[in-house]
Amino acid sequence: MKILIYTNLFHPDEIAGASLYTDMARFFRDQGHDVRVVGTFGYYPDWCLRPEDRGQWVREDVFESIPVKRVKMWVPAKPTGLTRMLSDFSFFLSIWISGRFRGWSPDVILTAEPMLSQCLVQRFLYPFKKIPRLIIVQDFVVDAALELGILKLPLISHGLRWMERWALRSARTLTSISEPMVEKLRGIVGAGRRLLYIPNWIHVSLEEEIQRQGDGAPRASGVLFYSGNVGMKQGLPQFLADFETAGSAGWSIRIHGGGANIDTLREAAAEKEFIALGDLLDEPEYVRALQEVSACLITQQPGVSANFLPSKLLPALAAGTPVLAVCDADSPLGREVAEGQCGAIVAPGDVDALKSVLETWSSNPDQLAALGRNARRHAEKFSRGNILSRFESELSALAQ
Repeated sequence: MKILIYTNLFHPDEIAGASLYTDMARFFRDQGHDVRVVGTFGYYPDWCLRPEDRGQWVREDVFESIPVKRVKMWVPAKPTGLTRMLSDFSFFLSIWISGRFRGWSPDVILTAEPMLSQCLVQRFLYPFKKIPRLIIVQDFVVDAALELGILKLPLISHGLRWMERWALRSARTLTSISEPMVEKLRGIVGAGRRLLYIPNWIHVSLEEEIQRQGDGAPRASGVLFYSGNVGMKQGLPQFLADFETAGSAGWSIRIHGGGANIDTLREAAAEKEFIALGDLLDEPEYVRALQEVSACLITQQPGVSANFLPSKLLPALAAGTPVLAVCDADSPLGREVAEGQCGAIVAPGDVDALKSVLETWSSNPDQLAALGRNARRHAEKFSRGNILSRFESELSALAQ
């Protein structure tokens, strides 16, 4: 089967979708498929191109025997709602003009939202060939941007939502990563499409690194750990203020991140002794940190509804690390933590509840240990082999 993957995030980027879609391409290659990737040059999460990629328009690479075609995407120095939209549009144009492999035609195409451009452009690629498509909805980008104020253009909100629906309906099969998101997707695309719940998976290099390191030393007491993208969706600066108001109950926070709002976070963390702020970690250091700390912190702004499920949840589960989920209880994150009984859920801004959880965990380390065991057990739901085999089966059915 000839599989073409469109993704803005791919190796050498290493977090969020980049690790997943790089791993997916490897899996399809190992199953004997002819898989190729069209993407852009590495830029995430720092929103900065590497020096060797600046000025490049199109380049064909080979990553671990997988052909990769990289096309230009404008990367703004300071991402805002408007500049992100322009960046997305630039990627649309580049894919439309250069996003094919000459002399090679796929049997099936796979792409993903939140990058709307790579879904929308499917309406214009291969116009004379009915190539079936599968879209993975990781994030309802339009709703998230409008509801969180990332994109402050209410006058065109109706047009953006229509465009998103039109883009998603270019696919015959669509999947999403939580059951509430599938239900929301059903309301967007309507009837006539195959809609499936297929969660994200624990990618192979992370799984192997966790196995290599083993259980490690006993966990530190009173340490929360956050690692990953720092943007508006996470609301970390506000959480730090709530954490300080709660009196921190003898806890500290270790943050390793990058992204559009990292400077805002640095300002919020300045001169606060209970916060250690550092750069993103490589995978071995990341796994070691997950196994050293008391709990993994995952934050979301209130009101995100069923728009996304943070990718940082799965590594915490795989490492057996309890989760402090600061989110709405009915969000995909809140539901997943409740289902797995692998942590505590605190509503954003609820200082009393936050203080109560931290005090309980401090006085009852056995409870934390039990949550960690539950986390590891819940991680089995996200087995790489099972989930990627499901994608392979769906693509095969589409191709036939």
